[in-house]
Amino acid sequence: MHAINRTLALSGALLLALGSAALSQADYPTRQITIVVSVAPGSQADQFARLIAEPLQQRLGKPVVIENRPGGGQVTGVNAAAKAAPDGYTLMHGNLSGFIISPQLRDPVPYNTPRDFVPIALTLSGPSVLVVDPKLPVHTAAELIAYAKANPGKLNYGSHGAGSFTHVSTELFKGITGTDMVHVPFNGGGPLAIGFLSGQVQVVIFDLVSIRSHVDAGKARVIAQVGDQRSPHYKDIPLLSENVNPALAADFWMGMAAPAGTPQPIVDRLNREINAIINTPEFKAKGEVASMYSQNRSAKEFGDKLAREWKMWGDVIREKQLVVR
Repeated sequence: MHAINRTLALSGALLLALGSAALSQADYPTRQITIVVSVAPGSQADQFARLIAEPLQQRLGKPVVIENRPGGGQVTGVNAAAKAAPDGYTLMHGNLSGFIISPQLRDPVPYNTPRDFVPIALTLSGPSVLVVDPKLPVHTAAELIAYAKANPGKLNYGSHGAGSFTHVSTELFKGITGTDMVHVPFNGGGPLAIGFLSGQVQVVIFDLVSIRSHVDAGKARVIAQVGDQRSPHYKDIPLLSENVNPALAADFWMGMAAPAGTPQPIVDRLNREINAIINTPEFKAKGEVASMYSQNRSAKEFGDKLAREWKMWGDVIREKQLVVR
């Protein structure tokens, strides 16, 4: 009899706990939500996180605040978010560098994004441009490859820093095309642009916004786009994936995720709300100014992308021995 009573009591407690969990998910949110951003205020991922936070707060009826945690090549903030309670009250708005590239440059890897996060929404994605010094006799990707092969080690390519998207994606380009160019890392986009305009580097993968005025002034030449689809700003310039190799289809993207274990009903609610926000005309217009385009993906589609790119960029990092020990 005691055993039966104990079993009934345990069953009752379990049902009560499950009922409370279901109720808390149905009532979500009941308090403030924090969106962690692993870059400084004013950076691209921060700006778009803030454009999401305000309407999300209105839709959910609770405060939504941004917490900037820069440092460590974005690893500091993303790692902190991965270790937060999986209750839907800590979210992470990050980008390709923070979610995928930076952690795999470390040994040991501080977090495994497909394992340690549950995907919510791919928010924005857009191409970059492959730019050369206009003094070079190069007008297409094919001509760059031929020139680099005829002049091994004589071209310098610049990046936003060791381990940045521009660094690793150019190394992928080098590996696929069999070209030899010397890497010159800079500390961010401003110094990189100065290095390019001064002739210190002759080849760079730039975001469209930071280089466009220099292209218009004839100080830089766009020879290809790097991404999944062409930007309407350069609709006649082909993608590297179109005329060099399909593996070079690599948009720079941003997305929202939460710590692994966050309940699926909360993830589904956030996916619906965020997709509705990013597909408003106002949000889309602000993204397009930066040549970043709103997405409308399911959480699963974003998760599949995270898993695929975790492996792809990890393979590049290991093959090129870019890991910092």
